[in-house]
Amino acid sequence: MTAHKNDFTHMSVKWAPFMAICASLFLAACAAAPARVADKYYDLQPRIGSFMFGSNASIRVDSITVKGLQSGRPLVIQAGDAPVHYEEVRGHLWHVAPSTLLQRAIVDALSDASGDATIGTSETLDTNDFRLKLTVTKLVIMPDEAAAIDIEAVLKNKSGDILLVETYQGQTGVRGAGYDAAVLAMQDALADVITRLAADIRQAL
Repeated sequence: MTAHKNDFTHMSVKWAPFMAICASLFLAACAAAPARVADKYYDLQPRIGSFMFGSNASIRVDSITVKGLQSGRPLVIQAGDAPVHYEEVRGHLWHVAPSTLLQRAIVDALSDASGDATIGTSETLDTNDFRLKLTVTKLVIMPDEAAAIDIEAVLKNKSGDILLVETYQGQTGVRGAGYDAAVLAMQDALADVITRLAADIRQAL
């Protein structure tokens, strides 16, 4: 029994330096690991000036369709134009899906600005005189350059007659560096689109 015990002790002493080196490397790797940067979540709150539609009608904004890669929550950048291609930005996301985000932003902007017409959704309006269907085909950022949004709009009355069909392209230059500045540019581009959309709705009513 004593011989076996001595052999084990000898082996332990022999491997001790190696084990110490491994432990040191492991601790060094843990110490060198960078802290994880928290994800950042963005909102859009465009505002337009006070506006009269010339009618007390109720306008329902239907659920918005967002096409392609841009329908996801990560911000999307246009990474090149030969050919045109897009990339998601890791760690920078819309705080809800763009379809919900844009519907809320557009309804709030139109509703806050309107001095007569009532703007809402299927959840806030029991009945409606008109329905507005919006499809977003572009929601991209060109880093340190511009933010761009394209929206197709169709306005119908209760009978289903089409009163307005139009595509709105909004693009605003980015003032400053980083994604915060890019999101603010997107907010301005969206406000410009909403302003022109409101003017066309007034003409159509």
